[in-house]
Amino acid sequence: MKLDLEDDSRPAYVQVADYLRGQIRSGELKPGDKIPTSRDLQEEFGVASATVQNAFRVLKSEGLIYSAQGRGSFVRSTAVTPEPEVPADSAEQATEAKLAAMDTRVALLFAEVSDLRGQISQMQDTMLAALELMKKLGTEKFGEDG
Repeated sequence: MKLDLEDDSRPAYVQVADYLRGQIRSGELKPGDKIPTSRDLQEEFGVASATVQNAFRVLKSEGLIYSAQGRGSFVRSTAVTPEPEVPADSAEQATEAKLAAMDTRVALLFAEVSDLRGQISQMQDTMLAALELMKKLGTEKFGEDG
């Protein structure tokens, strides 16, 4: 399954996160289930490693998945999901709620910047390969040795 990068203006990592979120909410991925590996998701969606890692970051920040070093990422049990927001009764609680919202936004922006860096790197690699090919074809055309 490839992502619809042309018709969907959202970043690729958001699309991957939405796909996994949908699988979790529909019950296809149940609490305790292992999330497909980063490599599997890269191949399935045709995206870079950074894209999948950013999708994982988003889902972790939402409390939907967790990672166990050396074992992979797993769906959190429903007992561990974040508690619903409680209305702020004081200025301190309101400030903490705003800071938490800002932290989430910063994490999402960081993920987006990282995804864009990955895309730029892929474009640079493609351009360098094209230039090398043009150089090779140009020297062959004029009978020069490479």
